[in-house]
Amino acid sequence: MDAVEGAEYECLLFDLDDTLYPLSSGIYLACRRNIQEYMLQQLHIEESEVPRMCLELYREYGTTMAGLKAIGFDFNNDEFHEYVHGRLPYETLKPDPVLRSLLLSMPLRKIAQPR
Repeated sequence: MDAVEGAEYECLLFDLDDTLYPLSSGIYLACRRNIQEYMLQQLHIEESEVPRMCLELYREYGTTMAGLKAIGFDFNNDEFHEYVHGRLPYETLKPDPVLRSLLLSMPLRKIAQPR
């Protein structure tokens, strides 16, 4: 879709995580659980440290993954994303006709960023 004449923006950028689906879907909690499991199983971080580290790294670096990288953990980004996001219960997501109608009513190009 072309930019709308006189529009202040060319497009709308959405981060899918907890913005275009409800918290009640369970996706957020499953994602957090998968991140913590990855830290335990793949990075061998002490179980008692994982919840605190997740929160601190998220606050300091914007994502737990970025924080893990910044403090020296070496792992494959794609494998991390596959482990964390590839096992989420997407089947719990249901169509939302109100959201669909709202998005279609906006005369701008839309981009959804899943990660």
